[in-house]
Amino acid sequence: MKAALLRAGWIAALILLLHGGLWFALPAAVGPSARQWALGLGEVLAIVPSVLILLALFDVWVPREVIERGLGTGSGARGVLLALLLGTGAAGPLYAAFPIALSLREKVARTANLVIFLGAWATIKLPMLMMESAFLGTRFAMLRLALTLPGILAVGFLLERMNPWPTPDHRPPP
Repeated sequence: MKAALLRAGWIAALILLLHGGLWFALPAAVGPSARQWALGLGEVLAIVPSVLILLALFDVWVPREVIERGLGTGSGARGVLLALLLGTGAAGPLYAAFPIALSLREKVARTANLVIFLGAWATIKLPMLMMESAFLGTRFAMLRLALTLPGILAVGFLLERMNPWPTPDHRPPP
C-alpha cells in the first residue's frame, strides 16, 4: 500500500514537472492542460471514496459462497449471463469497476466472468445503449451490440485459458 502511494505521488510530481517544462515551450497551453488535469483528478477523487465504501459493504454483506456459486468456475452459462447483466446495469466510470472486479476475484469469481463483467461495463452499459438509440438510431445501437458482445465473450474465455483462475487452493497468482 505504501509503495502504491509513493508511486502515485511520483506520477503526480512527474505530471507537474511536465507542465512546468511545457511552460517554457508552450506557455499558452499550460493553463488549459493543468486545468483539465485538476478537473480529472477532482472527478476521480469525488467518485473513488463512495466506490470504496460500497465495496466494503459488499465485502461484508455478500458471502464468498454466493459469488462462487454465481460467478465461480461451476457457474457456466448462468455466470456469464450474470456477469453481462452486472456490467450492463452498472453506472459510473470504468475506473470504478476495477475495485469491484478485484473484490469479485478475491471471492473466487472465474477469470472469464471478470473480463466479461469489465467488458460489459466498458462497452454495453444500458444508459449508453439508450443514448446511442436516441442519437444514432436503434439499428446502429443493436448492430454495435451484436458486434461487441461476441468480442467480449471471446476475450473473456481467451484470457481465462491464458490465466486460469481460481487456482485449486483459491489464492490469487503472484
